[in-house]
Amino acid sequence: MKRTLLSILMLGIGYGANAQFTPSASALPSGTINQAYVGQVISFTVPATGSVDGATVAGPLISGLGLPATIAPLISGALAGQTLPLSITNSTLSVSGLPAGVTATCDATPCTYTAGSSGTITLSGTPTVGGTFSIDINTLTNGDADLSAIASIDPTGQVPSTFALPTSVPGAWGEEGYSMNISDPAGIAESNDVFSLGLYPNPTEGVSTLDVNSTVAGTATVEVYSITGSLVQTSVKPIRVGANRLTLDFTSVPAGIYLVKADINGHQALVRTQKK
Repeated sequence: MKRTLLSILMLGIGYGANAQFTPSASALPSGTINQAYVGQVISFTVPATGSVDGATVAGPLISGLGLPATIAPLISGALAGQTLPLSITNSTLSVSGLPAGVTATCDATPCTYTAGSSGTITLSGTPTVGGTFSIDINTLTNGDADLSAIASIDPTGQVPSTFALPTSVPGAWGEEGYSMNISDPAGIAESNDVFSLGLYPNPTEGVSTLDVNSTVAGTATVEVYSITGSLVQTSVKPIRVGANRLTLDFTSVPAGIYLVKADINGHQALVRTQKK
């Protein structure tokens, strides 16, 4: 009978939760260390169905029904390694992997939603560390597991066709694989494989020239940051192959240390300067 039970359970494998996330797992907008991250909103709809690991159901099912010792090992063994359809009642969402300083806020408190309902998660804050971060949306779900495959052949007749999960289970649905890049201007070199930077006069009392020696043509986004990471100036300039001279005006900024960052076709370089 065990072989028959396993064969029937295998038919239940492959139920997938058709959760809707917008945007789906992909690269999220980039940010800059010590700069406010522009709120990224992720919208979702809780699916009506998901899946649950059979081993998660086995223990509560057997203890709750008080199955006889002769049948309990058979059901426990059959459920091991199986995936059961799950009718979702509600789910609580959470976000993991965010850089320090960035938080996730739901449009409901707590972040719990019933099946079929929609909501949003907003990522915002001021990142305090740089790097590339892998971000997942995780769920804890309540609902009813479909046990019809077991109930149809259970010799005791005690196994129901559905079983209400006594506790929330993780992983019934969700979205994994978002990424977020947080750049650290202070950690960028003055040159890369595509171009190099030079700035003079340095220190400056007002107007300086930014030399950009590039091996490719493109568009340079030039940003000037204070030493605390605040963006104080930005401009976009066309770049040709070879030497380029761009004018930077520090006249209106306070005296202090500044970081000048240039980005050409996704390649970055940075030079420091002092405004007297």
